[in-house]
Amino acid sequence: MKKKYISMAIAALLACGFASCNDWLDVQQNTEKKADHMFDNYDGFKGALAGCYSDLLKSDLYGTRLTMTDIEGLACLWSLDVGNSNYTDGMLTSAYFREHNYSHNLTETAIRSIYGAFYNTILEANMVIKACPEHGQNIPEEDSRAVVEGEAYAIRALCHFDLLRLFGQLPVNATTQVELPYSEVTSIEDPLVYYSFDEFVAKLESDLNKAESLMKDNDPVFQYTMDQLNNIGAEGYEDVSVEDDFMYSRQYRMNYWAVKALQARMYMYLGQAQKAHDIAMEVINATTASGDKVVELSSATDYGRPDTEVTDDNPRLFASPSECLFSLYVPDLYGLARSLLNGNKSSQAQGDRTYLLPQSMLNDLLQGLDAATDVRAQYLWAIINDGQQHYYGTTQKYYASEDSPSGCIPMLRLSEMYLIAVEGASTLDEANDLYATYMKSKGSSPKAFTTTEEMRTELEKEYRREFFAEGQMFYYYKRNNVKHLWSKEDVDMREADYILPVPNTEYNTNR
Repeated sequence: MKKKYISMAIAALLACGFASCNDWLDVQQNTEKKADHMFDNYDGFKGALAGCYSDLLKSDLYGTRLTMTDIEGLACLWSLDVGNSNYTDGMLTSAYFREHNYSHNLTETAIRSIYGAFYNTILEANMVIKACPEHGQNIPEEDSRAVVEGEAYAIRALCHFDLLRLFGQLPVNATTQVELPYSEVTSIEDPLVYYSFDEFVAKLESDLNKAESLMKDNDPVFQYTMDQLNNIGAEGYEDVSVEDDFMYSRQYRMNYWAVKALQARMYMYLGQAQKAHDIAMEVINATTASGDKVVELSSATDYGRPDTEVTDDNPRLFASPSECLFSLYVPDLYGLARSLLNGNKSSQAQGDRTYLLPQSMLNDLLQGLDAATDVRAQYLWAIINDGQQHYYGTTQKYYASEDSPSGCIPMLRLSEMYLIAVEGASTLDEANDLYATYMKSKGSSPKAFTTTEEMRTELEKEYRREFFAEGQMFYYYKRNNVKHLWSKEDVDMREADYILPVPNTEYNTNR
């Protein structure tokens, strides 16, 4: 009952978004006068904002390239060989990314697609931002008006931050300087202005601060938990009431706590560990007006549900949706997981068609965990073979029942906030306490750190196994300027390997 309600609510939002997306492209291809009419009523704002989320889910962004495939190739997480002529073009692209070969036609095309998709999404967010002061009176409720504008700023910041993490210079001790455009334009014909790293970061901070101030006290997450907002109207949630149904299911939108989590991620990336820690602790300790935790860490109970019958009330939760601060709703996660990641422990391995790990790499990935109780070892991976006694690990993170195919791609999770807080803790005692809470939720005994170096070594391993196929490991490596990547320790990473080349497209017309 509960899960069905969530799916229906988000499906309706996406339907609105996809319908609006085509209209939106027509707007950009015609006149800005036509765009004005889009915001003549609240439905126009809803459609425009939903169109931004639909764009984030496209395959060139977080639908596949920047979560499951190419970005994990950059981090050398997948074992891929550029010499395998049986690979699909998608797998071969990821293989060239693993080699950090950015001049091959496949990677050049992928880079251009990623770059363009980001700026298309930003363009749409900019239209909403521009429309809010001009047509915001068409959103009846003042608090909803503030949240809609805040989400647009948050989406713009999210996209620019990952553009910085992909195409920008090293965040600390860079010897190569890179200028990037921070787009605030509302037409593809408008030239983009390029900024130095520090100038770009200042604009990014400004957008996140703006989003935070707009959403503070206006977002329903101050009144209700994420779980309550996901299930308005369902049995057991009769006391949950939000007048504007566009404010339901905040876990699938850039809500206030997602903005705070993105700030924590940003400051850790920039090397401001204490600031990142403090914000992460705000998120960890976040409560509603009634004192309930806004969101809590996923636990073995969540992961263990697939051992019983899968129903709407008892779904598969391998992607930790209960602890997501922001996630993208995927109507057919089952089909996506099967086609890209195999994802089914009862299937035969298709090493030339899907992303898999040799069993030896999987063993190394999970080494150090309590194999009998840790949820990653127990549920996130399955061993399959190709019929010729070659064994592989297949990630089940995104695998769902064919009868209940919807699911989510995590974008910001409470687990990351714990790891950020551990890394930025002022004392080892605090770090150990936080890590113990975190590891207990995973079903493993924590390792007690005796030195900062020991902590950093363990955190790198934990980022890798916890966020596998979520697209975070490359950025962890980049912010730490790691020289030897897991599964490719014999090759030195150069500074240039961490910087994707800015493509020549219509989005840098002033260059």
